[in-house]
Amino acid sequence: MKKVYYICLLTCLGFMAQAQSNIEQILQSIKQNNVTLNALRESAAAEKIGNKTGLTPSNPEVELGYLWGSPADIGARKDLSITQEFDFPTAYRYKSQLSKGMNRQVDIVLRQQEREILSEARGYCVELIYRNRLNDELAKRKMYAEKLATSYESLFEKGEINIIEYNKTKLNRLKIEKDLELNKVDIATLEAELKRMNNEQPLPASADRYEEYLLPKDFKEWSAEAKANNPMLLAASQEVELSRKQEQLTKAMNLPKITTGYVSERIQGTTQQGIMLGMSIPLWENKNTLRHRKAQTITMQSIQHDTEQQYNITLRTQYDKANKLSAMLEDYKQILHTSNNEALLDKAFEQGQLSLINYLLELSEYYDTVERYLETERDYHQAVNILRMEE
Repeated sequence: MKKVYYICLLTCLGFMAQAQSNIEQILQSIKQNNVTLNALRESAAAEKIGNKTGLTPSNPEVELGYLWGSPADIGARKDLSITQEFDFPTAYRYKSQLSKGMNRQVDIVLRQQEREILSEARGYCVELIYRNRLNDELAKRKMYAEKLATSYESLFEKGEINIIEYNKTKLNRLKIEKDLELNKVDIATLEAELKRMNNEQPLPASADRYEEYLLPKDFKEWSAEAKANNPMLLAASQEVELSRKQEQLTKAMNLPKITTGYVSERIQGTTQQGIMLGMSIPLWENKNTLRHRKAQTITMQSIQHDTEQQYNITLRTQYDKANKLSAMLEDYKQILHTSNNEALLDKAFEQGQLSLINYLLELSEYYDTVERYLETERDYHQAVNILRMEE
């Protein structure tokens, strides 16, 4: 029975591994190994520790005094003072709330930074998939071009065609070869960028297919959920909340500070001791600090409003762009599926129905359509990349 259970478990795990796209595997690896991300995590941890400082009262003060008398017979005077200063009690509550809010902000900012790095990596993956697909297309074209050039070389050697026609086939082959070489350079560059982001570790998978993604039908509903989870908007909102907490703390810090302690005085065998209580009078030290904090809150609110507006515009623009590209992609698919002229052109050329120049022109037009399809497919997934960040 256990054997059957383990077999089922391994099967399920296998299906789960297959279900995870190649891009997702690469992103998970980068998320774990990326040097910048790890440094940001360490910096965030240090910052959160720093945000927890200053929550306790200031250090107590101890004063010792030794005053010798003159004349000597009056004896020396010995003073001891131990005091502790406290902010107004509500200040400690606001300090604690502000500390927790600042730590939440650190987590939100770290999440946004992580999303930006992974979005950059996903963009490289999309471009790499496009380049790999273009590479397959160019490799196929190169094979046809070599076959054509070899055939015309044989005809030229037999004297059946002139040098001009032969040179056209060589130029056609050279152009495709160079396009293929340049594309391979771009592939190597993209792979190097992904490897760099993965801390020079080997990538766990190759970027050879796009991730499936269904555009949301109801933009308003989807965007409302996206806005609720967007770290950039959360960070802007949190800044306003922190500024309000800082206002409350400033008010509390402007209230009188309390000092209490123990005092003793000894002179010639006599001792006077007791407790002391003091209070600061807030007259000049914190003048205009509250006005400054309120002005900062207004500024943060304006920044939050602008951030939300820019976000809404950008999200709507990318959504509309993805929709248009999706429609264009379907048009290209349909045209290429119903109007695949490559085989027909080859047949017409072999039967002498097309001249070499017309054959190459018609073939070039078909190739241009294929390339525009591949470019549209890439642009669509790049637009989708931005939408995926919001989920």
